[in-house]
Amino acid sequence: MRILHLSDPHFGTIPELVRQQMEEQVHALSPDLIILSGDITQRSKEHEFEQAGAFVERMPDVPLVAVPGNHDISLFNLPRRLFDPYGLFEKTFGRLPPFAIEKGGVQVIALNSAPRWRHINGEIDASFLREKLAEYIRTPAQLRIAVLHHPLDCRRMQDRYNLTRGHRRAVEVLSEYGIDLVLGGHIHDTLMRTSEHRFPRIFPRMLMLLAGTCMSSRTRLGAPNSFNLIDQLEEQIVQVQRWDLGKESGVFHPVEQGRFSRDDKGWALVEYQRPDHPERPAKKQHH
Repeated sequence: MRILHLSDPHFGTIPELVRQQMEEQVHALSPDLIILSGDITQRSKEHEFEQAGAFVERMPDVPLVAVPGNHDISLFNLPRRLFDPYGLFEKTFGRLPPFAIEKGGVQVIALNSAPRWRHINGEIDASFLREKLAEYIRTPAQLRIAVLHHPLDCRRMQDRYNLTRGHRRAVEVLSEYGIDLVLGGHIHDTLMRTSEHRFPRIFPRMLMLLAGTCMSSRTRLGAPNSFNLIDQLEEQIVQVQRWDLGKESGVFHPVEQGRFSRDDKGWALVEYQRPDHPERPAKKQHH
C-alpha cells in the first residue's frame, strides 16, 4: 500500500514548472491513495479552488482525502466566512471532514482543525474527537491514519506557538483509539518522528508526520517544496520517505527515509538514512 502525503499547495502561489514537476512525479510514483492536508488555496478564492480541482482531476485515479486549512476559509469575504466558510472546499472536494475511508486495510480519518473562529492556529475538541473515533474504529483496519491541517508536533522551537489548540489532549485521544499515523502541515516544515519525543508518557506511540508546502513559492529557509511518501511494507512495518525539490535540478528526489515498526508500545524508528547521501550507511535503531 503506497500513500502520497501532500500539503499546503496554496493554489494562487504555485510556479508553473513546480506544478508540472509535481504532477509528473505523482504519476511516476503510482500511489494507491493521495492525502492533501490543507491550505489548498492561498486566499480561498473561487479561481484558486478551480485550479485545485483541475489539479486533482489530473491526478491518478485513486482515492483522494482532502482536509481544509486556515487559508481555505475566506479572510476578506466576511459574508462567506460567516455563513458558508467551507462552501468552495465542499464544492471542489465533495465533502467536508470529519469522515473516514478505507482502502486495502488502511483507514484514513479526515479531521477539520480549522474552525471559522480559530482557523489560524487551529483547534481540536477532544470530546468531539473521541465521539467520532469511537464511531470510525468499528471498521477493521491494519493501519489507521488521522489527517488534519494544523500540527500536533513540530521540530523547531519557534514553531511551538503553531501547535493546534488542545493538541496534547488530542494526542491522548488519538493514541487511545489506536491511531497509527498522524499527518499534517501548516508550518511549511517537515517532521518525521514518533510521538514519544514530545509526549513521552502517552502510549501506544504514534508516528507523527508533517509535510512542507508541496508546490507553493511560500517556502521557508531550509525547507524547500516537499512531500511525504508512505509505504506499508508489512502489517507492522511502515517506510516513510521525504522528497524535496532540488534547487539546482528542479526535480523532486528522496532526501530522508525512516523505517518504523509497531509493537505493543506503539511505533518505533528501526532504521534511518539519507538517500541523497548514499555513502552514509543506514543507522540501526535499538528499542
